[in-house]
Amino acid sequence: MRSPRLRLVALAVAPLMFLAGCSTEGGADDSAASSDDAAATSAAPTGDVEDLAVEDPDGKPSITWDGKPVADGDLPFSVAQTAVKKVNEGDGKEVEPTHEVQARYLAVNGTTGEPILSTFDADETVSLDLNNENLFPGFLQELPGLKAGDSLIMALPPADAFGTSGNSQIGVGPDDTLIFYIDVVSSAEPLTEATGEAVKPKKGLPEVEADGKSPAKITVPDDAEVPDKTVAQVLIKGEGPEVKAGQTLKAHYTGVTWEGEPFDNSYDRGEPTPFPIGVGRVIKGWDDALVGQTVGSRVLVVVPAAEAYGEKQSDDASATTAPGQPPEHELAGEDLIFVVDILGAS
Repeated sequence: MRSPRLRLVALAVAPLMFLAGCSTEGGADDSAASSDDAAATSAAPTGDVEDLAVEDPDGKPSITWDGKPVADGDLPFSVAQTAVKKVNEGDGKEVEPTHEVQARYLAVNGTTGEPILSTFDADETVSLDLNNENLFPGFLQELPGLKAGDSLIMALPPADAFGTSGNSQIGVGPDDTLIFYIDVVSSAEPLTEATGEAVKPKKGLPEVEADGKSPAKITVPDDAEVPDKTVAQVLIKGEGPEVKAGQTLKAHYTGVTWEGEPFDNSYDRGEPTPFPIGVGRVIKGWDDALVGQTVGSRVLVVVPAAEAYGEKQSDDASATTAPGQPPEHELAGEDLIFVVDILGAS
């Protein structure tokens, strides 16, 4: 049997809103153009961040310009360089250049005045990994040195956001200034492996040896039986927040077949893998097993074929796929075992 990489369908990068290399037009090279070149194509400054303010009715903030909603102002609102206005002073831990920041935010398009995205409505946070070179240049510059509890308004020209390509997927043009209200909740060095309290696994499950730095060694006892439904066994209970459906998970993982043959792991790629969870974008066994776990946990996940890539339809190598149907996955019919270190969720 071949050893294909696990296919995580339509991987999401979290959070898309803040990644300069995720424009739907052009690539990362376009977004990485020099600040001088990008600024030269930006609209002339028409706004002052000092004229912006935040109204917070019932914890769902909105941004105003000269006392009115931005959409009712003398648009467009644009700046030539990143500008920041502090709204509240925090007294928590200081953000370091290598930290992963947990934040809430509201984003508004300065050209149209319309809100783009907000995490306040659902009272959720996003993770901003300052080690990610694709994060908005404006954030990489301005977030270090802030403190937990700080809130601020930030106006970013194209040069410090998506670059000259904009992001048509969320309605941002190549000349649009982005206006953010950001609430810094916390920050810390990003997790690189599971950390927390060790949990004794139930008998009859595959046995795991893992150091968090290299692919886990997974051994299937002779008397072990494939479960009818996905089984999730916590090996280390993390102390982070609970994973919710719809979030993007960041994880290191190892995958082997029931026969013990390795077919994929993230360690060989040198970095954790991001993927959406609980929304049908990965195999059902992962959605079922990982939603509800806590960040920092190590989880053994045993997935029967029906909840992985499905049962094998035919043993005939010459069999063809019906028109319009995707080809059968190389792991169809295989019962799979994973060890997953959950390193972040946003």
